[in-house]
Amino acid sequence: MNTTCCAPKTRSFSRFVRNYVLLGLVVTLVLYTAVLNFYMLYGKWMVAAFQLQLIAEQYDDQLARDPDAPLPKGFNIESFERFDELPAELRAHARPNDLELNELFYINTDQYADQKDPENPIFLVFPHQLADGREILILQTYHVGDGESVFFERLHNLALLSIPFAMAVIGIFAWFLWIIGKRLTKPSENLQDWANNLTTERLADPIPDFGFEELNDVARELHRSVNQIDQFVAREREFLRQASHELRTPVTIVSGNVELLEKSPLNQTQSRVMTRIKRANRNMQQLLETLLWLGRDNAPVGSTEHISFAAFIEQEISDLSYLTDGKHVTCSFTPDSEDTVIATSRAALMIVISNLIRNAFQHTPKGQVTITLKGTALTVKNTISTCTGECATPQGEGIGLQLVRRICARLNWHCTPTHLQNGGMSVTFDPGPDTLVKPEPELVTS
Repeated sequence: MNTTCCAPKTRSFSRFVRNYVLLGLVVTLVLYTAVLNFYMLYGKWMVAAFQLQLIAEQYDDQLARDPDAPLPKGFNIESFERFDELPAELRAHARPNDLELNELFYINTDQYADQKDPENPIFLVFPHQLADGREILILQTYHVGDGESVFFERLHNLALLSIPFAMAVIGIFAWFLWIIGKRLTKPSENLQDWANNLTTERLADPIPDFGFEELNDVARELHRSVNQIDQFVAREREFLRQASHELRTPVTIVSGNVELLEKSPLNQTQSRVMTRIKRANRNMQQLLETLLWLGRDNAPVGSTEHISFAAFIEQEISDLSYLTDGKHVTCSFTPDSEDTVIATSRAALMIVISNLIRNAFQHTPKGQVTITLKGTALTVKNTISTCTGECATPQGEGIGLQLVRRICARLNWHCTPTHLQNGGMSVTFDPGPDTLVKPEPELVTS
């Protein structure tokens, strides 16, 4: 069953930090834009209030020099002494209590009009108390098209000034956040590069300083773990070297003595016992060679030979048929219609095929073993009928199938076991199309 599609997605720490830096930049820009718009609106009323207040104070100074000075009046600016003198359009949407001394009062008649028209006036009223105690109302009236008004001119200049200021702030924030992200991700990237290049040959090198205490702790723990693994592998390698001699010696002694005993006259019972001893010794020798070969990283797999796949399987079935003696087990082999020839190591292929067939024979107390060869794909299936077609206990893989898995992983062969409902197992083995030997084309003679 393929579980790669369900594996959780991973992400690098560098990308994680950069994403948060980008998120921080976006949030900062949004907040900055909101604050800027707020202060632009607030600044607009401050500019208008300052302008009208300045006119009122200048009129106060003028009254001090000339008591008969007329009320301030200019481009879109008028002055009144009573609320009733204000334009009717303004008085239609405001009351005298709405006006407070030295506070700007704003009203846009376009909001109350039935039709949107650029001629709908916007009124700014600034009530001011003169030094002699009188109150005046300074009114500024403008429309959207009044581009030459002081109010719009200052507002336009402020808007133009805010554009380069905003760009400068954005640039400074982007540079600052990029520097922070770089400082945060660079040590983790250095740790990743160091970990990827950490080999047993470089364990003696000093551990670099990654700038952060947490990363240094990770590096030290990783270095310690790799060092422990290296020591464990060295001990295992030394054990295999010694076991290679110590375990082969008794197997060789048993094999030699069996050959001597076979030369002696034996009765039928002794001959059967000798045959079992010989088979057990051969299996032990084969298992020992397999374990020692798997324990060496760069052990050769043997020379490549051209092997008739079907004949090879038939020979292995014949050699292992003793495993079905005394059991109600039948075996059927269906070879491919064409004689499939593969080029591979005979020793490695023998280990895989014999273990697959042996595993099926040993785990079938009663039933049938079906072996099918199609091209380079071999299927070994055992059907268990001990429990009237159903078996509650699933078949275990055993050491044989585990060895097959490791050998196939070592040689890039394919092996797929499937558990059956009756407790049996179907295993498909395929050394791959690369091992297939194509027949040479026949020469046509005239």
